[in-house]
Amino acid sequence: MQLFDAYTTLQQKLQQYERTGQLTPHPEAARPRFLAFAEADLMPLTRRLATILCQAGIPAEASAQLEGDALWFGLFLDDRWSAGVYLQPFDDISMRLTLRFSWEPTIEEQHALLYRTCTRVTFADALERGIERLLVQSRQSDVPCHLHLI
Repeated sequence: MQLFDAYTTLQQKLQQYERTGQLTPHPEAARPRFLAFAEADLMPLTRRLATILCQAGIPAEASAQLEGDALWFGLFLDDRWSAGVYLQPFDDISMRLTLRFSWEPTIEEQHALLYRTCTRVTFADALERGIERLLVQSRQSDVPCHLHLI
């Protein structure tokens, strides 16, 4: 068993209890809950995706701000952070996933990821689909972009 596989059953039970109302998150859980997901699960997956993109010749950088008031982490496809995917805490039950297609003009798409349904697999799938959409959009866009699929 790998470390990431440990406690999967317990995680699934806790998420089920939350879905059915048997477990209610603490009202001040937004920040610690986001940090727990970010540090243990989501950032390693994001860094791995950045590595895969770089190996494919696509510039990618994982970056994070996990201290202070404005918490976030993400993967950006250029050095100006004008295109990429990033996450922020939203409330005690969800985090916000934002796809940024352009900085000027700002074109973004936001989605909520519920903690009670978020696992490494669901997050990796959401991140992968988001990056694929960004790459396809950059290829079809009239906005100059350094991302090209071959």
